[in-house]
Amino acid sequence: METACPVATFKLPPCLLLPSIKSGTTSSRFLHSNLRSKQLEFQNHGFSSQFIFRCSSSRKFLISPCEHEKLKYAQQLLDNLPNRDVNSWSALIVAYCRRGNFAQAFGLFQIMVGEGLQPSGFALASLIKVSSSLGEIGLCKQLHGWSVQTGFGLDSGVRAALIIMYSRCGGLDDAQRVFEETSVLALDILLWNSIMAAYIFHGCWVQVLRLFCKMVSVGVVAPTELTYVSVVNACGSAGEEKYGSMVHGRIVKDGLEATNIWNSLVTFYGKCGHLQHASQLFERIPRKDVVSWNAMIAANEHRVEGENAVGLFRRMLKVEPCVQPNRVTFLSLLSAVSGLSHLNWGREIHAHIIRLGLEIDTSITNSLITLYSRCREVGTARDIFEGMLSRDVISWNSMLAGYEQNEQQGRCFDIFKRMMLSGIEPDSHTLTIILNATSHDSSGFVCCQRGKEIHGYILRRITPGGVSLSVSNAMLKMYVKFNLIADAEKIFKGVKNRDSYSWNAMMDGYSRNGKFEDAVMIYLDILKQGFPLDHLSLSILLTSCGRLVSLQLGKQFHTVVAKLFFGQDCAHQESLFSINNALISMYSKCGSIKDAAQVFLKTERKDVFSWTAMITGCAHHGMAIEAFQLFKRMKTEGIKPNKVTFLALLMACAHGGRVQEGSYYFDSMFNDYGLSPSIEHYACMIDLFGRSGQFDRAKSLVESGITLFKPYHDDILNLWKVLLGACHASKQLDLGEEAATKILELEPEDEATYILLANLYASSGLWEDAIKVRKAMRDRGLRKEVGCSWIDTENRRHVFVAGDVIHPQRKEIYEKLAQLNFSCRRMGYTPMTELVLHDVDETEKEAILGCHSEKLALSFGLLNCGVGNGVIRVMKNLRVCEDCHSWMKFASLLEKREILLRDSQRFHLFRDGSCSCGDYW
Repeated sequence: METACPVATFKLPPCLLLPSIKSGTTSSRFLHSNLRSKQLEFQNHGFSSQFIFRCSSSRKFLISPCEHEKLKYAQQLLDNLPNRDVNSWSALIVAYCRRGNFAQAFGLFQIMVGEGLQPSGFALASLIKVSSSLGEIGLCKQLHGWSVQTGFGLDSGVRAALIIMYSRCGGLDDAQRVFEETSVLALDILLWNSIMAAYIFHGCWVQVLRLFCKMVSVGVVAPTELTYVSVVNACGSAGEEKYGSMVHGRIVKDGLEATNIWNSLVTFYGKCGHLQHASQLFERIPRKDVVSWNAMIAANEHRVEGENAVGLFRRMLKVEPCVQPNRVTFLSLLSAVSGLSHLNWGREIHAHIIRLGLEIDTSITNSLITLYSRCREVGTARDIFEGMLSRDVISWNSMLAGYEQNEQQGRCFDIFKRMMLSGIEPDSHTLTIILNATSHDSSGFVCCQRGKEIHGYILRRITPGGVSLSVSNAMLKMYVKFNLIADAEKIFKGVKNRDSYSWNAMMDGYSRNGKFEDAVMIYLDILKQGFPLDHLSLSILLTSCGRLVSLQLGKQFHTVVAKLFFGQDCAHQESLFSINNALISMYSKCGSIKDAAQVFLKTERKDVFSWTAMITGCAHHGMAIEAFQLFKRMKTEGIKPNKVTFLALLMACAHGGRVQEGSYYFDSMFNDYGLSPSIEHYACMIDLFGRSGQFDRAKSLVESGITLFKPYHDDILNLWKVLLGACHASKQLDLGEEAATKILELEPEDEATYILLANLYASSGLWEDAIKVRKAMRDRGLRKEVGCSWIDTENRRHVFVAGDVIHPQRKEIYEKLAQLNFSCRRMGYTPMTELVLHDVDETEKEAILGCHSEKLALSFGLLNCGVGNGVIRVMKNLRVCEDCHSWMKFASLLEKREILLRDSQRFHLFRDGSCSCGDYW
């Protein structure tokens, strides 16, 4: 006696409208009529259910109206059956599920249950899978309960479907519970594969490996191809290289050679970085399908071997039988070519995409935008973006990133506004890009304000999870670039899970703003927190030492670099690129050009930054000939110079008074390399012409620069300031007055301009005018920057000002200074009292000159640096005066010591009574 199945009432989601199933529907189609004429339709239910299934199981239903008609015929056939059996109902339910007609499938299921029938296990499993795709956990649980109530709870296919259903609805624990309800010895391979698939869906790679070990140890069932594919993919995603190799060995032992297993192994070795091994496996695949080619192309893309990826693609197009690339192929290819910024290859791939009709795919279009943006074809990227029929958040982000990478901040902000108006919600990547865009122009007030507005927007929309780390880091970087260090500190303190970028950004912020001790404290905090020091951290620390002009500290960090990086593997050797460049820069800024040259010569692979750092060091040390020779070698090596390289060359020319060479390099920038001179290049040329006495050319260049940089207030100021400095050095009163007037019109509070103008008047004997300028300065509450000099001994910095009387060794210092003054006078030194721009007698002028800060610092150094041939290094925050410069030459001859003096302009190396600058500075 047949048991009636329980009738269940299911609460379906509102989106599922149940179909009205009518009886007695007639069909006029030929096949159906043929069946009727042969009287087969209602005589054989097995044939009918088979016909229903075949009519409704075409894979092309979603794109073929013809297949839609087949499914319709199957429904009509079921409607006309006088005695519909379980197989007929189940066949059509499965068919609807496969075709994605969820409402019809559930409708049939309810009617079937209402008639006292229950579907087959296969049909029930199909329904359960369908419910998981809807994300309706309530409906899923109803089906689960019904399956248990009707005795399907032990059906392996139903259990597997339940595991998949719960995992897709976020209930991984429920999926595990369903799996564990079955005895270990009763678990078949379908259940093992299903639970592994569930954990893979949630990214729990290690758990997949544990399940595989458990399955093998139980030994009831043998792994299938699908099992091995899942485990190998988990090994690749988890980075379990050793475990994956062991699984590979088991596959070989089992003699499995299915293409999908080969594909998973190629992917695994590609993810683990073993490109050669992946290539060997790829070549051994007897029947390569599109997934095989995609796996190998992706492996090359992952290892930044874009050229190989393109070569594989071209080879793929030529193989027989033909393998047609799909969207995955092109996504990997576009990523590879974007990394190379190879425009022609990108256009070639774009043509294939159009030929295959894949340009409407949003993901591919997004990748094309990225490709053209990185190839500096941002106009083409914009055209593709504007032609998109539908855009997702990645589309907007790709276009935003394109403008940001090409430094088109205005367009970047415009596209961000359009995105907001379109109703697309910005994600963390959007906010990171737009914040980075504000950081490009660190001197722009508008960009700073926009950055603060975006910060306010972020604060207004903070979710319970807080601000993402990438957004926090972008805000930190923005405030650091704008030198708003207090705001940067607030952001930094609010970041909970800091990464190396957070620490490095804050360290760099302190370094940029002269808070070198705080930068070192960040370094100590990194060590306390257990964060590994990366090459960027050490590069920032070395840069800080250069800014601090602390050779001793720089050498200590050089030792840290040697311990961490030198003699290590290739990955660390790549990091040495930036560290070596930072070392060259640090040593040259700290006055040890020999150490800088030694690091430069030992650097095997030199990039444009390596050469530029060394050329800049030579320029600051007055070694113009050496700088020119390095530039020639750089061109011979095939390294293309950048704007900073030319800036270093122009500085070398300015420090050496080499007008002809300076003019050549200035013109060569654009004529030979297409580089437009910046405000800094103009300033160097104005300084070069001015200090060489060619003031007409200097003024003409100022006027040209003003025309070029007119919208930028600070740039115009800088040009006039450089000209004023040159006029002050050469006592050009009229042009100096004009320059000072222009500066004070734009920036009335610039104290340096008042000082230079007053000194210019005083040196020309116009004492009344000088007094007026100084009074105007006092009335505005402006003060002259105090000149100071310092010297480092025994890890301590000793700072002196003119006439210093607070140093603990002041007595010994002044005694040594008096001794030096006496001896220097006997050797021919005469104080340059005309440099004292105050209306006092000669004796007082000599007294003022006699206790300048650099002379006090040198006296201290001679007392405390020991006797020997070591270089005494003195640093000064202002330009050294002519009297001190002359005095230092005599002191070096008298003491038989090398004296290295770094002022605000350059390095002066005094040796045997002469200076490296050749008395031109």
